[in-house]
Amino acid sequence: MAMTNEEEIRAEVEELGRLTEAQEDILYNIALKQDELGREATNMLLEKVVDSEIYQPMIDREMLTYEVFNKGGKHEIACLYVTLKGMRYCIMFGDEISSRRPVDPAGVPRK
Repeated sequence: MAMTNEEEIRAEVEELGRLTEAQEDILYNIALKQDELGREATNMLLEKVVDSEIYQPMIDREMLTYEVFNKGGKHEIACLYVTLKGMRYCIMFGDEISSRRPVDPAGVPRK
């Protein structure tokens, strides 16, 4: 997979639009949980992710990816990770996304 640069993300946003506010908030929250190695997963039931009107578009646009655990079991788990492209998207629009959060980056409630 080729690395997506800022110009490519801007071109995609121009063509397809930005993610919804809810999607951006989710992507940003997951990105904040990931350490510098990108390996602190956000776990959800696979059935809540695949074909979801919120998560599937982010997966289709390669901003979010997942691994499946308990494959074939009764409760398959999707471990969600923000891709490098998703991280870049969060950085590009970070000031705006961050200002919508109820707490600042240090966890202090906004007034």
